[in-house]
Formats: sequence, structure tokens, C-alpha cells
Amino acid sequence: MPDLLAAMAREYPERGLWSHPDVDVPGPQRWTGPRDEEEAARWLSGQERGWAGGDWLTFAVVDAARNRVVGHVGLKNRDGGQVGIGERGEIGFWTAPDARGCGIAPAAVQAVTDWAFSSFGAKGLPSIMLVHDVDNAASCRVAAKCGYPFHEHSPANPPHWFTDGHIHLAEATAR
Repeated sequence: MPDLLAAMAREYPERGLWSHPDVDVPGPQRWTGPRDEEEAARWLSGQERGWAGGDWLTFAVVDAARNRVVGHVGLKNRDGGQVGIGERGEIGFWTAPDARGCGIAPAAVQAVTDWAFSSFGAKGLPSIMLVHDVDNAASCRVAAKCGYPFHEHSPANPPHWFTDGHIHLAEATAR
């Protein structure tokens, strides 16, 4: 975890990685993850809380050869509540800076998407959104590789979304 924390702190000096909304994190609302060991412990507790409540289903992406975390994928109900109760989901992901460009994000997002549609079915999870900043061309490529076609432009709407974004949408019935 120390190597990952250092890499993410360099990339996200004022924010880190998205956690479960019930986890109280000090600082700006745009905080999205751990910048030190204390925040890492808090972030991990949010992941556990999400599985317990069924509203934030997360997966660590691990490089088994090096025994370290290289990414993360999370799935939530876009409208709040449990995943798989008939409403749209939203998938989020990150890859450690030194692991990018190796196909990790597309493989992980595809695996979780396939698992989610298979587990919940089209009635339980009719679609999953993948949302990213307009400037994030890498996330656009991940979406395309994983069967999330561009759906619409999302203008900034603080405090919920601070920059213009792209919304990509995968439909369960298209699988």
C-alpha cells in the first residue's frame, strides 16, 4: 500500500480515490481516495461497508506476480441503494500510474461488467454507466473497448460533477 499511496498522492495531490459515501473523509468533497495510511484504512473500511450493504461492490485488481494492487473497479446503483434492484448502475475504476497502458483497466472493467450483468440479469441491472471527465481520453478508450458506447455529454454540475463529462452506457440486453 505505501507505493500505491505515494503514486496516487503525486497524481491526486488534493484528492485521491472514490470511497463509499458513508465514510466520512475530511477535506474537499472531491476527495476520491487515500493519501496516507490513515485515509487508506478509512478507504478500505468504505469498501467493506459497500459489500455489506450491497450498494458499493468493489474489486481490487492485483498483479499476482508482484503481489501488489494495480487497480480497482467499483459498481454502485446510480440512484442510490443496492446494486441489482432494477435500476441503472455506475462503474468506476482506476489504475496505478505505473501500471497504465498494459490493458489492465479494460480487462478489469470488462470482467466486472460481465459479472454484474450475469449476476443480476437485465431485470436487476438493465444498464451500467461509465462516466468520466471530457479530457480523459484514456477512460474513453476503456469505455469503447468494454462495450460502453458514448451516450451523452454531461455538463459540469457542482457539487455532484465538477467538470464536463462523457456518459457511456452499456445495456444488459445488448450482451
